[in-house]
Amino acid sequence: MLIIRASKGRAYFNKTQLNIAGSTLNSCRYIYNEMLARNQKVYERRGEHLSYNDMQNLLPVMKKYKPWLKKADSQALKYACRQVDTAYQKFFKHETGFPQFHSKKGRQCYTTTNASSIHIKDGKAKLPLLGWVKLRGMKPIPPDAKICYASVSREPDGTYYISITYKEECFVIPQKTENILALDYKSDGLYVDSDGKCTDMPHWFRENQAKLARQQRRLSKKQGSRKGEKKSAGWSKQHHKVAKLQRKTANQRLDYLHKKSLELAAGYDVIGVETLNMRTMSNKGFGNGKATLDNGYGMFLTMLNYKLEERGKYLVKVDRWFPSSQICSCCGYQNKELKNLQIRKWTCPVCETHHDRDHNSAINIKHEVIRILKDAA
Repeated sequence: MLIIRASKGRAYFNKTQLNIAGSTLNSCRYIYNEMLARNQKVYERRGEHLSYNDMQNLLPVMKKYKPWLKKADSQALKYACRQVDTAYQKFFKHETGFPQFHSKKGRQCYTTTNASSIHIKDGKAKLPLLGWVKLRGMKPIPPDAKICYASVSREPDGTYYISITYKEECFVIPQKTENILALDYKSDGLYVDSDGKCTDMPHWFRENQAKLARQQRRLSKKQGSRKGEKKSAGWSKQHHKVAKLQRKTANQRLDYLHKKSLELAAGYDVIGVETLNMRTMSNKGFGNGKATLDNGYGMFLTMLNYKLEERGKYLVKVDRWFPSSQICSCCGYQNKELKNLQIRKWTCPVCETHHDRDHNSAINIKHEVIRILKDAA
């Protein structure tokens, strides 16, 4: 089985490397936005968009009247064109919305695809134009793995990271489907499983919210916080503190989700979940948007999926319209009054079994997963 993995570590650039990386990030963002603008004009005139080859062929011409583009990694500029083409393809397939312009604010990233020029050795990485870069926290790449590409990213707090994506041929033994667990999403935690265990995930954002609000108030009083104002040194320093605190919250969440998904992938053969639209569930209609976005359930399922696949195990997804919350897990009676999300506990009028909404839903998901596995056998 061919598995695509990535290894990421924090990069420590010298001054020359910082200038090169910053210049390439700006150039790639400019190319992406420029190609997107050209595509919009072509679409307005002819009802079509430029192909990847069309955009790539424009790069040599643009370098003649934009000579600063020559200082950037040429493969990274081509990949920016590839990103525009991919964004349009997904839009036409109704997988995403219309492509948006990239902002110079927030996280910045570029990708170089010249695999023959990418090397990893003794805690260092060699990339085109940058040369050897010191790394920390990157897991070793197997010697027989084939490197695909490398991504250089800059977080809002100013830290740089390098991610190396590689292919590895692994022998995966399909596991039995006897040990099954089902998960039901829990907005104020993470999930409730079919065994009745409730995972109350720490709310990292809520815990840091008061401190973050205090730092943001200080930022709003600095010169440069208003539109059009020149950014002062005090504003830049305070903005770094805000970004660093936000990054800490994201890292805490990411670390917890990785550990929890690894625990489940190692302990069970099959895990069943519902296919939920997390974007819809985070809107005002449900009244729990902040909690939904804080627990990162969608990211958790992504981690769980690839960790199960690497072990020859299975993540079975149950359709979101399956009435898992309404069905009595003991007798099968469907109580349609449970469409009201305020009802958290109920008693079945047929078998008089008292149910917790989330636990009962997880048991029904498990029953549905067993049925799906039998039909597929």
